[in-house]
Amino acid sequence: MKTPLWLLALIFVASCGSTGPQVVIDSQSSELRVRSSARSVMIHDISLPAYAEAVEISLRDEDGTLVEQKGQVWADAPARAMSGVIVRNLSTITGAQVAADPWPLEGYPQVEVTIRVEQMFARDDGSISLTGYYALRREYGRSAIRQFAIERAGSPEAKANLARAYDLAWRDLAEQIAKDL
Repeated sequence: MKTPLWLLALIFVASCGSTGPQVVIDSQSSELRVRSSARSVMIHDISLPAYAEAVEISLRDEDGTLVEQKGQVWADAPARAMSGVIVRNLSTITGAQVAADPWPLEGYPQVEVTIRVEQMFARDDGSISLTGYYALRREYGRSAIRQFAIERAGSPEAKANLARAYDLAWRDLAEQIAKDL
């Protein structure tokens, strides 16, 4: 009995999908605690530049070129990983019910957060740059748009553990957002 051609093609495509080791972002919660008038918050959208959406890990070298790190990929889509870190930290920092879109509870959240990232990259020395703005849309009360520019200094530990460095930068952003809620 011959193996159908479509089955051979499927087996070939499946065998090409192996990505090797994947880097996981292990989020650690912020120690910051702030009082917030918002009891419910939804992360509506996180928009990243195209290069930051890639699962391949890249570093920005001295001349500004992003260089892919051979064999290193993120275990999760960067926007989804960032959303998880922001949700966890906002919930911990404020005590509010926080979730990503779509809102899983009945009714509507009191505040919707939209994050637009202009730049997000690591450098050769392990430093991280995260810039952009976020919008807080309130059901009742004043909505706001705020800029952010987060720089995390490089260190031998940060270069060796880029996942931790990104986690810290995203945690810094969550702390900034929490103070504006």
